[in-house]
Amino acid sequence: MTLPPIRLNVARALGAVSIRQLAYLREAARQQSFTQAAVVLGVSQPALSQALAELERRLGVALFEPAGRQRRLTADGHEVLAFAERVLAEAGELGERLDARAGGERGALRVGMIDAASLYALPDVIQAYRAAYPDVDLTLRVGNSTELVAQLRAFEFDLVFAIGPAEADLAGVEVQREPLHVYAPPGADDPQHPPADAEWALYEPGSRTRALIDAGLAGLEIRPRVMLESGNPDVLRQMVVLGLGWSVLPAAVAEGHDAALRGRRGPLVAERALYALWRASAPPHARAQAFLRLVEERSRRARPV
Repeated sequence: MTLPPIRLNVARALGAVSIRQLAYLREAARQQSFTQAAVVLGVSQPALSQALAELERRLGVALFEPAGRQRRLTADGHEVLAFAERVLAEAGELGERLDARAGGERGALRVGMIDAASLYALPDVIQAYRAAYPDVDLTLRVGNSTELVAQLRAFEFDLVFAIGPAEADLAGVEVQREPLHVYAPPGADDPQHPPADAEWALYEPGSRTRALIDAGLAGLEIRPRVMLESGNPDVLRQMVVLGLGWSVLPAAVAEGHDAALRGRRGPLVAERALYALWRASAPPHARAQAFLRLVEERSRRARPV
């Protein structure tokens, strides 16, 4: 038998129906007794009766009819119960999804990283996070610190790994600190003293690393003749390896691939600090916090005993 649909004018009243009323209806239908339903729900019988009476009033239909000591659903009551079952099931699923998001197990995480973080500082963290939280939609984007911080402020990222420190509207924690040294090409006589006519391959202008390098070179009274600029440190390293110029690089980039630039390290130019940054005004973000916990675990393992 096909039950008649709820009348169209009832639809306007549904906005005033509460999840609590639907839950009361479902339990009363299961128990076929307002008294027993109230016991199961942990409420008073008058409170339950009043809530169901209000539901009937708003919908303009009778939901129950007496059957001896029991209460049985009317035809309209069956239709409303089917609606209640759907709503309560979806509400439960929503609660589970929100709980998973609050626990960091589901949802999206947008992370921006400078090249150093993506190439050698955090790749093992990324791998560990994917393994631990397979249902999180993790998005990674690489850029320079200035661009990443601007995009963080524009709500394009949840978390950014960039050269710090954190500015006033941002919160952050230092993840790693690394020195930046001059590196000489293989044919250079003395890595400690670049010649005045040396050509240089340096980080791109406008980046925070380049600002540190410019200040450091000026302090060493080195005025570089820049022939190439790139945001990719591997490109800068390759220029040095090919003998096409000098550069300023982290040791992990310059000496981590092979032995080509080992022994070619020159004076210390600057020290840069890699920070995890987020908006200070942002509410707690469970997925970002889970990522940061893995970063902290990595940092602890990397500390000398």
